[in-house]
Amino acid sequence: MAGSISLITPSYSGDFASCQLLCASIDRFVTGHDMHYIVVGDEDAALFASLAGPRRRIVPHSALLPRFWSVGRWRRRRYWWTPGLGLPVYGWHLQQLRKLAMTMAQASERVMCIDSDNCFCRPFDVSTIAEGTKVPLFVAPGDVGPERPRHVLWLENAHALLGLAAPKLPADDFIGQMIVWERQTVAEITAKIESRARRPWWSTVVKLRQFSEYLIYGAAVTNDPTLAARHERETQSRCLTYWSGAALDAEGLARFISQLEPGQSAIAIQSHTGTPIDLIRRVALDEFQREAL
Repeated sequence: MAGSISLITPSYSGDFASCQLLCASIDRFVTGHDMHYIVVGDEDAALFASLAGPRRRIVPHSALLPRFWSVGRWRRRRYWWTPGLGLPVYGWHLQQLRKLAMTMAQASERVMCIDSDNCFCRPFDVSTIAEGTKVPLFVAPGDVGPERPRHVLWLENAHALLGLAAPKLPADDFIGQMIVWERQTVAEITAKIESRARRPWWSTVVKLRQFSEYLIYGAAVTNDPTLAARHERETQSRCLTYWSGAALDAEGLARFISQLEPGQSAIAIQSHTGTPIDLIRRVALDEFQREAL
């Protein structure tokens, strides 16, 4: 499907309210995509079923990857395990695997990965990304350094996974809220991982335990001339994010939305700020309507 693009959102029961808001905002503001895939664990499929529609499908884990069993909680974190894995892993590990697997399972040429806590508040025609000659590769230049040890470890593991020399710091970051991937590139990356490890790509990746799917993709693209030639670096995030701080009230949220720059159409308010989802829904979804009057 040349010139096509779909949306992928990994989610789980704890993010259901946020995902409901994301879907409402996509239905109001987003056009030009083939399908919106919400990928969840089988245990959450019934809960998310109400979000399905003509251009939205709920895809269970079992349609993409081997089964993982829940092995309980420790320090309020839920853990998952499958034979041959070794130590159990977190749910966010599985969400990363599901994004990669869903990208290869769907038919569109490109995908945009969108987190559950995003909310669109401006019109966005995704087909403009599908029609571009090159695939946008989000880059935060030099953002991976000693002051971000987890990112350093994730990037080092990405390089080792791909058979690359250790990265020199500071290095570029590739993590964001609205990330575009090419299906063919993901297929080539996972094939390379399997060829090197001689085992399924998902097993090899998850056994690292410390990894980022976006850093794996970014490292692969920037260190392979053929892949790099199909991509074009961009340094502006398509989403304005409120990472930390006090809970926003209606006035503060409206002021935050007003800071959207050209090329940005969505916001992400991190849940640990305590900003109520109902408030985000009211202000973000109504803001555009007030401006249109």
